[in-house]
Amino acid sequence: MLVCGTLTGYLIICSALSIGHLLGAKLDKRIDILFTVAGCVLFVSTGATIFDRWMYRYEIARDKNTILAAGVLAFATAAIFIADTFVIFHDQ
Repeated sequence: MLVCGTLTGYLIICSALSIGHLLGAKLDKRIDILFTVAGCVLFVSTGATIFDRWMYRYEIARDKNTILAAGVLAFATAAIFIADTFVIFHDQ
C-alpha cells in the first residue's frame, strides 16, 4: 500500500503541479515545501520497504536486480525531492 500509494499519488501530484506551473498558476511556497518534504519522506520509506520486504524473496538474479533498481530509484527520487526543497528555500 505504501509503495503503490506513494508512486501513484506523487505521479498525480507532480503532474498537476507541473501543468499548473506551465499554465502560469501561482502556488504558495509553503504548499510546495510541504509536498517536497512529504515526497522525500515517502520515497525514502518506499525504498526501504522495497529492500526490506522484497529483496530476499527472489532467487533469480534478474528479479533481484529489478528489485534493487526499484529501491535505488526510490532513493534517487527522494534525493531529487531534497534538492527541490533546497531550491525552493533558496528562491525565497
